[in-house]
Amino acid sequence: MAQPSRTERKSKRRKTNRILNTAIAVVVLLIVVVAFTIFSGGGKEEAAQPPKPKTETQQSSANKQDEPSSDVTDEEEDTTDQDTTDEEKKEDEQEKKENDQEGVIEKESDEPNVEKEIENPNWTGVGTSQSGQHTSSFDSNSVDWKEKKEALSYATGIPQEEMIVWYISGDGPQGAIGTISPKSDPNNAYRVYINWVDGEGWKPVKMYKLKHNDKGR
Repeated sequence: MAQPSRTERKSKRRKTNRILNTAIAVVVLLIVVVAFTIFSGGGKEEAAQPPKPKTETQQSSANKQDEPSSDVTDEEEDTTDQDTTDEEKKEDEQEKKENDQEGVIEKESDEPNVEKEIENPNWTGVGTSQSGQHTSSFDSNSVDWKEKKEALSYATGIPQEEMIVWYISGDGPQGAIGTISPKSDPNNAYRVYINWVDGEGWKPVKMYKLKHNDKGR
C-alpha cells in the first residue's frame, strides 16, 4: 500500500487543527455564556430576596414612630391643671357664700337712707396672708386693702370683678366701712361694716341695703 504524500499529511494536519480550534472556541463560548448566566441570574435572585427582619432596636424605633403622638404638651397640661384648680376654687367660694347666705337676718332700720339692715351669724373671716401685728391700711395697692374688698364681696355676694368700690373708711383701729354696688346697677348700693379678727382676717358684721347710692358720683 502506498504511503500518503507530504502534501496529504499537511492537509490532514490542517483539518485536525481546525477541528481542535473550533472545539476550543466552542468550549470558550460555553464558558462565557455560563459565567454570564451565573452572574446575571445571581443579581436577580439577590434583588428578589425578601427584606431582612428588623433588629430589635429598629423595631422599637418603628413602634415609637407608629404610636399616636399627643397634641397636648407638658406646658399645656400644666395650664389646664391650673385652670381646673382656679375653677374649683371659685366653685368652693361660691358654695361657701351660698351656704352663708342661708342664715341671713333682715330687719328694718331707722338709719337715714337705709332700706334694710342685714346680718348673718354664719359670716366668718375671709382669711388673710398677713402675719404679726395687724395695722389697717387704706392704700389701694396694699394686701390689707385687697382683703377688705374680699370681705365686702363676701358679705354682699357680688363677685369682685363685677363690683364697684365707691368708698372705704376706718371704723375704729380694727374696723372699716365700705360702700359698694354691682357694675350693672351702680345705684343698687350696700354699706358694709367689717371687723378685723386675728388669724381669720376681715369679717363682715352687718350690712345696710341703701335706698340710693350716697357715694356715687
